[in-house]
Amino acid sequence: MDCKLLVKVIAKYIAMTASNRFNPQETPVCLSLLGIIIIGSLLALKKQRLFLSGIMHPVSIKKEKEYYRLFTSDAIHNDLMHLLINAFALFAVGSQLEEYLRTVKSFGSVWFLVIYLTSCLFGNVLTFLKYRNDFAFSSAGASGSILGCMMAFMILQPYHIAFYVPVAGGIVNMYTALIYILFLIGYQLRSKNPLVNNEVHFYGALGGIISALLIK
Repeated sequence: MDCKLLVKVIAKYIAMTASNRFNPQETPVCLSLLGIIIIGSLLALKKQRLFLSGIMHPVSIKKEKEYYRLFTSDAIHNDLMHLLINAFALFAVGSQLEEYLRTVKSFGSVWFLVIYLTSCLFGNVLTFLKYRNDFAFSSAGASGSILGCMMAFMILQPYHIAFYVPVAGGIVNMYTALIYILFLIGYQLRSKNPLVNNEVHFYGALGGIISALLIK
C-alpha cells in the first residue's frame, strides 16, 4: 500500500466534495458513525486492554456471551493505515449514499443506518458462526459494513460517481467496491496483519445487497 497514493486520493476527493458543496446536515448518521469509528479506534490503539475486549473474538462471544463484540469490532482497527482506509471509504461513499436516500425515501438517514447495521451484523454474525470454536481467530475493522454500503449504493445508483482517484478520475459505483477491495488487499499484503478478515467483506457485501433490494 502506497501511503502517498492514498493521501493523494483523499486530497482529490476532499477537493471534489468541497466543489460540490458537501452539506454535513444531510449526512448525520454517516458522520456520527465516522466519529465513533475514529474515536473508538484511536482509544483502542492506545489501550491494549480496550482493543482486546472489543475486537471480534467468536469464542468469547460463545463462552462469555460478549455479544457486544458484534458491534464494537466495527469501531476498532488494527493500525492507523487500516483506520485511514476505512474512514475515507465510509466518508466518501457512506455520506453520498445517505444523502441520496434522504432525497428518495422518507427517513433516508434511518434507511442508511439499516443498511450499515445489516451489513455489520451479516459480516460479524456469519463470521461468529464459522469460527465460534476457533480460539485463535480474531478480527477487527469496519470493512465489511462499508463494503455492504458500497454494494447497496451500486444497486441503487450503479452509474453514480462515488469518488475520484488520481489519473483515473471519477469511479462509478459499479467499480467502487473493487477499488476498495484492492486497497484492502494491498494494505494486508504490506502489513501482513492477521486481524484483517477477508471473509467478512463477502458477508458484509451480502448484507448490503439484501438491504438495497428490500429498499428498491
